[in-house]
Amino acid sequence: MLSGLVEALAGDGGRLSLLSRHASQRPGGIDCDYHDEAAFARALDAAIERNGPVELAIAWFHTLKIAAPRLLAQRVRGRMFQVLGSATADPAYPHRLAAAAAVAEGLAECRLRQVVLGFRVVDGGSRWLTNAEISGGVLEAVRADRPLSIVGQVEPWPARP
Repeated sequence: MLSGLVEALAGDGGRLSLLSRHASQRPGGIDCDYHDEAAFARALDAAIERNGPVELAIAWFHTLKIAAPRLLAQRVRGRMFQVLGSATADPAYPHRLAAAAAVAEGLAECRLRQVVLGFRVVDGGSRWLTNAEISGGVLEAVRADRPLSIVGQVEPWPARP
C-alpha cells in the first residue's frame, strides 16, 4: 500500500531501509515479521548497520499492542511518521490518538508525527482510500512535517464506508 511512497522517497536520493514480510523483493529490503520482537529488533539493527542512523521512519503497524512500534521509536534519531487507520479518529474513542503516541513517550530524539488514514465521500457514497491516495497522502505529510495529518477525511464519521 505504501509502494508509491517508497518509490518517491527513493527518487529523492535518500538511503532507504524497507522492513516488511516481503521487503527483500526490493533493493535494500529486509524481510521480517513485526510480530516477532527479537527478529524485528535484529532487522532494525541490520538496517542501521547498513545505512546509518534512522533520521526518518515511516511506520504502519496494524496494531500497537506489540513491541515493534516502541522498538522502532527507540532507534529513531529524527522524525517518525506513525501511519494510523481511520479507527483512530472515531469520536467515540477520543483517547486513541494519544494512546498511539505513547510509542515515543520519553524518547527525546524521536519526533513523532501521526498520519491518520480516512476515506473519501464521492458520488453520494463513500469509499476507502486507494493505495495511490495513501502513498501520496503520507508523502505529503512527510514533506509538510506537521504533528498530525489526515489523508482523505474522517468527518462526518457516519459517512465512512
